[in-house]
Amino acid sequence: MLFGIDLAHLIQILGYPGIFAIILAESGLFFAVSLPGASLLFTSGFLASQGFLNIYILLAIVLTAAILGDSIGYWFGAWVGPALFKREDSRFFKKAYLRQTHDFFEKHGTKTILLARFIPIVRTFAPILAGVGAMQYRTFLFYNVLGALIWGGGFTFGGYFLGHSIPGIEHYLEYIIIGIILVTMLPIAYEIFKQKMAKQGSEKRFNLFQPTTEPRERLNLSGSLPRAIIFDMDDTLADSFVPPSDTILDKLLRLSQKIPIAIMSGAAYARMERDILSRIPKEPTDAHWYVFSDSAAQCHAWEHHEWREKYNFPLTDSERMKISTTLKDAVRESKIFSENSDTSRILERDTSVAFTALPDGASQAEKRAWDPTSEKRQKMITIVKTKLPEYEVLIGGKTTVDVTRLGMTKAHGVEWLAKELRVHPSDMRFIGDGFYEGGNDAVVIPTGIQTRQISSPSETEEVIDALLAKF
Repeated sequence: MLFGIDLAHLIQILGYPGIFAIILAESGLFFAVSLPGASLLFTSGFLASQGFLNIYILLAIVLTAAILGDSIGYWFGAWVGPALFKREDSRFFKKAYLRQTHDFFEKHGTKTILLARFIPIVRTFAPILAGVGAMQYRTFLFYNVLGALIWGGGFTFGGYFLGHSIPGIEHYLEYIIIGIILVTMLPIAYEIFKQKMAKQGSEKRFNLFQPTTEPRERLNLSGSLPRAIIFDMDDTLADSFVPPSDTILDKLLRLSQKIPIAIMSGAAYARMERDILSRIPKEPTDAHWYVFSDSAAQCHAWEHHEWREKYNFPLTDSERMKISTTLKDAVRESKIFSENSDTSRILERDTSVAFTALPDGASQAEKRAWDPTSEKRQKMITIVKTKLPEYEVLIGGKTTVDVTRLGMTKAHGVEWLAKELRVHPSDMRFIGDGFYEGGNDAVVIPTGIQTRQISSPSETEEVIDALLAKF
């Protein structure tokens, strides 16, 4: 009897179909996070040793259910995508479970699919997040099968072996199951403890950067400093589609050695790599610098003398084709160009597809004049959102419309960075040019981050100078 439940008797009642259903559900269905895992496998194996179940049929059922359950979780995550992070808490679903699993992924990478088998909660959400993150299915399947063999086969055969080898072990079965539960819960307890300690250390490390009570519209640099600064790129650090100057980058590098900074843009990763990443010297090890491209659908961070990818939510080839076709249709239906004057391009990227109204080489004056009130692009966006409700459709720069996976906006980037730094969004500042209604930076306002509207790159440089003067 364990917690008022006779697990051995329950397994006998459920039989093979019940065991299959429980292992299948717990392996990848988020509403099954509280079902027994290793303890059920061990007890089933023990019952097989006593003649209540056939060990060969049991192993076949367990392995099939474990592999199939993880695969269902993977495809569910691939189907739902980043929108899963917007789901509200319920009796069966908690965002905290996603965060715990995401942290485990950050630490262990693809091996998470194997290691997570042994950790409750993480075991259920790992395949789902693998699907959300578009892990290559062949890689996922390898760790899925390996994990099923080691976890499912290991615990099941372990119960069978001990039942055969140790007379009277049934008298100690309850204590063995409790021991299994405690051991499998240790990693979660350790991670919770480590996060609390890290949070305390973070608060001490950033004690210079206390939260401010300033209005969101302003960044009063005469007061206390924020814990991180996020900069928009186009028309903030530089003119639209123009690389930041060496002077700006040098000042940002110096600032990143004092306080975490991030550049967050709708620009493609290739452009961010060319204009930002490749121009940063390799020497500084104490820089705290993040670059978010494609409206935060992709993130890189400066770590150990190099840029490392922190996450990536790519589109598939078929998705890019569908989005491109829809954007072309929206250009035609919105009639934003007069007859035979269409100069637009559709740019297909790894994590986004972009419409840009003017050709390469267009002047800044031409860009400012094409859609100064964003009215033309709003017409397009209305059409695209109707046809593609499962994607984010955003205004970018002066002439662009960007389409990314649902949930991939600068707001996602702000919330991710806050979690990464273990601070609240209200402790950070976002400096950009588009906080007006419909502006491409306005999406971050609901996160609670404090913002500053600037009018030109020269004003941004003044803000950076003022920040550097504070140190």
